[in-house]
Amino acid sequence: MKPVDLFRLAVEEIGDASAAELSAHMEKKHGFKVEPAFIPLFKATLRDLERMTRIRQEAKREQPAQAA
Repeated sequence: MKPVDLFRLAVEEIGDASAAELSAHMEKKHGFKVEPAFIPLFKATLRDLERMTRIRQEAKREQPAQAA
């Protein structure tokens, strides 16, 4: 599993907690150590991935309408 996927899972499990809490949870529950200083980067990456997924889904829905 990718680190970002582990981070997404940790956020789903404990919610929007502090960087130290998320870091400790990821290490304890998933065995993946992330320094708390990197948690904001993971949050930004997760937001970007979710935004891109949403944009791609919207583009797929609009594509058949444009073909007509």
